[in-house]
This record gives sequence, structure tokens and C-alpha cells, in this order.
Amino acid sequence: MIFAQPAPDAPVFSPISSRLIKVKKIVAATGLLLCLAAMPVQANDAVVEGRSNWLFAGWESLTTAKPEAERASLRLISETATLLAEKNVKLVVVVVPLKPRYYEALLPDGAAMSDLVRARYDRLLTGLRAEGIKAPDVRDALRTVLAAKKEVFYRTDFHWTTFAAEATADLVADMITAEGPLPGKPGTGASLGEWMSDRHLGDLAANFLPPERKRAIGPEAYVIRAAAPPAAGLLDPDPSPVAVVGNSFVQPYFGFPQRLSNKIDRPVALKWNPGDVGPWATLLQYLQSSEFTTASVRYLVWQFNEAQIQNGPDAVGEWAPQSISTSAAWRGKVADALKNR
Repeated sequence: MIFAQPAPDAPVFSPISSRLIKVKKIVAATGLLLCLAAMPVQANDAVVEGRSNWLFAGWESLTTAKPEAERASLRLISETATLLAEKNVKLVVVVVPLKPRYYEALLPDGAAMSDLVRARYDRLLTGLRAEGIKAPDVRDALRTVLAAKKEVFYRTDFHWTTFAAEATADLVADMITAEGPLPGKPGTGASLGEWMSDRHLGDLAANFLPPERKRAIGPEAYVIRAAAPPAAGLLDPDPSPVAVVGNSFVQPYFGFPQRLSNKIDRPVALKWNPGDVGPWATLLQYLQSSEFTTASVRYLVWQFNEAQIQNGPDAVGEWAPQSISTSAAWRGKVADALKNR
């Protein structure tokens, strides 16, 4: 699967038609089709301009959180984990922290996280683990990136860097492989390409700023992986014991699924959508697909952004209209999908 390079003057927000792919089939990330990992909002509300030309997502409140709604989502995730376990599939929930957690000093004057928001990540991890769900602390991975004096988020983009994505993939891989050997053949993981630089505007700048601000903010260098040749033996249809489901943070451009595949030395299945589709609809799409019902997946890695968990499947205004569902209806569809496996 090759990502086409956007034309220099073309809009870079492209709601790509998502599809299930295997990382072993990825040819290269030769350009980024930018997809925001949240519901599109009005341009004047979408971007917070901070110090030193750093940009932040305006739709992620730094002061308001919804603990009761978080708990409702955690219950739904727990019920999903139970249903998956009945089919011998273990759920791993990966929660990506807010960008301002790492660049609070670069927020504009007067902007700061409230105590309720500041405590949210710990609250989510505690809630997930209390339900017996595997939930790595992504902050541990990001600390290693910062210790190496590398960025964990891009300056003008909503997304994490490839350094952060790969460090998180390593954390998840260690969690999975610690439980014992995976089914499948060694030597079937994805190969990793050499590092390269891809220079362009970040999605927050490109999608929401007026032309004069885009020029002032300027492009930045995205350090990503170049194309890598398939590993030996990858021409055979090897099964994927691990699947990744999420939003544009786990798209191949940033390297999470390739690195995970490389570290576990097995193919990895991938289902991702632009963020406005939402994590609930995206998971359901994967569970209803023939790729899941006929596959031998043993671990399902479900990626959320921190602020998304407070929005359940019925969160009108947060997800695209076709993604909206009551929690009961969504739960029923998940149960029905798993009956077919």
C-alpha cells in the first residue's frame, strides 16, 4: 500500500477510505495523507497557537473532563474484553497522552491543564487495569524518547512522531511477547527501512490556519522510515496473530504497526480510520470483517487518544453521524460479530 504525496497546494486533509491491510504488504510511507484523529471543528476553534510557533488541538479541552462518562466507556471496553476473551482474543488498550502534557511550557499565556485533566491519564490506566485489561503506560515509552532528546509530537501537527510511535510499539510488543511465543512462523515480521526526512506543513497548520499564518508557522521535517523490502518468506499468506485497530496515530506513515510487526516477528493486521469515525465504529468494522472472522488473531491492540475515552459510541457531535450508536446497540453488534468467529 503506497500513500500518494499530496500536491503542494492541495488540501492535505483526506478522509482516506480505510481498509484492513497487513503490515507485510506495506510498500512504503512515501507521503502523508493527513487525517485528523478527532472530529473536525470550526477553523477558528481548531488550533491553539502557542509559543515558538507550536500548535495544539483546540478541540481537546485542557480544563474540562468527564469522569462519569470515562467510567461508562471503561465499562464498555471491559465488556468488549470479556467477549473477546471468550473467543481466545486478548485485548490491549493503548491510550496516547495529550500533546500538552509534554509541551505545557509552550502553551499560550494563561493556558494550563486543570487538576481534573492532569489526573486523567492515571485515572484511565487505573480504571482499565482494575477491569483486568492490559493497558501499557505510554508515558513510559515517551520518556525514553525525551531522554534521547527527540520530540514526541510534531510542532504543527496533532500526531505523535515516529520516534514516539516506535517506542510505544516496543512497549506493546514486550507486553505481548512476555506471555509466551506467538503462533506463526519466525521471520515473517515487517522489515524496517532507513530513516529519511519528509518536509511539509503539519495537519493543524495545513487544515485550519489562514494562508498568512501558514507562511509564518512554516513546514517542519517529519523523520520517518523509508521503504523497506519485504522480509524473506513474506510472499506467502502468513496469518496475523496480532491486530491493531485505531485512528490516524496508527496509520503506517508514523510507523507503529510496522515496528510492532518487526518486534514480535510476525505479521500484524491493521484497521484504521480518520478520527471522526471514532474508535467504537472502527472496532466494530474490524470485528465484522472477514479478515477477523477467518483469522487467527490472538491479541487485539485498540488505540485511543486520551481525550476520546470520555466519548462513548453515542457521543453526538464527536463522531461522524454514521458512527453514532447507543451503547446497548453497539454492544449487541459486537456480540453478534463475535458469534461468527
